[in-house]
Amino acid sequence: MAKTLNVSILGYGMMGTVRAVAYEAVTRYYPSCPIKPTLYQAFTLESEAAAAKESGWDAKSDLDAVIKDSGCDYIDVCLPNAMHYDAVMKAIEAGKHVFCEKPLAVSAQQAREMTEAVEKKPELLNAVNFIYRRCPSNVYARKLVKENKFGKLIEARSFYNQSWGGPDTPYSWRFGKTGGTLGDLGSHALDMLYYVTGMRPIELCAMQWTHITERWDPKTVGSDLAARMNRGSDANKGEKVKVETDDATRIMYTLPGGAIGSLECTRNAWGTENTHGYELYFENGAIRWCYDDVNYLSIYDASKPERGWARVLTNRGGKDFAYQSFADGHMYGYRDFTVNACYENMLKIAGADEEAPVATFRDAYDVERTIDAVRTSWENRTWVKLADFT
Repeated sequence: MAKTLNVSILGYGMMGTVRAVAYEAVTRYYPSCPIKPTLYQAFTLESEAAAAKESGWDAKSDLDAVIKDSGCDYIDVCLPNAMHYDAVMKAIEAGKHVFCEKPLAVSAQQAREMTEAVEKKPELLNAVNFIYRRCPSNVYARKLVKENKFGKLIEARSFYNQSWGGPDTPYSWRFGKTGGTLGDLGSHALDMLYYVTGMRPIELCAMQWTHITERWDPKTVGSDLAARMNRGSDANKGEKVKVETDDATRIMYTLPGGAIGSLECTRNAWGTENTHGYELYFENGAIRWCYDDVNYLSIYDASKPERGWARVLTNRGGKDFAYQSFADGHMYGYRDFTVNACYENMLKIAGADEEAPVATFRDAYDVERTIDAVRTSWENRTWVKLADFT
């Protein structure tokens, strides 16, 4: 019989609600999972409390009490970015397994402190929700690269673009100093580059921009998601608030072995609701993936005479592909990837073989180092070396 593990979730925004569903589904998707996660308690911000109560959550308003509760084994941090550091450090001190929403922190210094703290307690899970690692297409892409299917990497292109950041979108924490497109979207793209290729940038040059420098402050208090969904509502508009971070970033970088690459992220790309992906060009072929076509990986094999792109369905499970498959052609989506993430965490805690590696705090720390380098590059209008950022 599977061991039970009590999970407390901090935050009832989009991520908290999705994860609550995922934990309940883990052992339904994966009956042989060695650990059964069970929802135990939740902490909610004041702005989330009413919605949480309506959904039947046992929602508490005392963050410290939820973290320190002796009945809790595992803390899932789904709070705004600026609250991650405090919550995670308290969870580590309390001896809890920790799963944190990305980005891990708001600076490389914070991320380093969190990483060093948890690595002193190797019995604890430390994982960060870079959710696109849990997509079978990306697991398969990683497998092809590790097998050196197409030889040396020559060029890489990554992107993560959305369209909800127009002039009618109200102010929220995502537009404050601890938010920003780079940390919110670019962090995913940076992690995916490393996850699939095993490479991190050596040197980079970046540009960041804020197209909309002021946004109206919602009069009514609501969640970040509610503010975005209600954009354009004149009845909800308050005073203008200064935007303190980027809403678009562009990066050029070099990689080990002589490869070069670029990354772009923005919230001002109309028609691209959530378009994340990459193109990888090797000596003898190419791989490309896009979240708009999430269940397929496109592969180009230059050795074949026809030299056409093969569109490979990757949600079939089995030895070549990862995770549960209900039937060929029955497509995967975001909720499924979240279930996979929670499943991987259970395997990691149990010491079982993972389908594919979880993103550790150290992985997230490396992303934060890169983010710091990007901001420094733009501030100084110069190329910078990642080795100079710790």
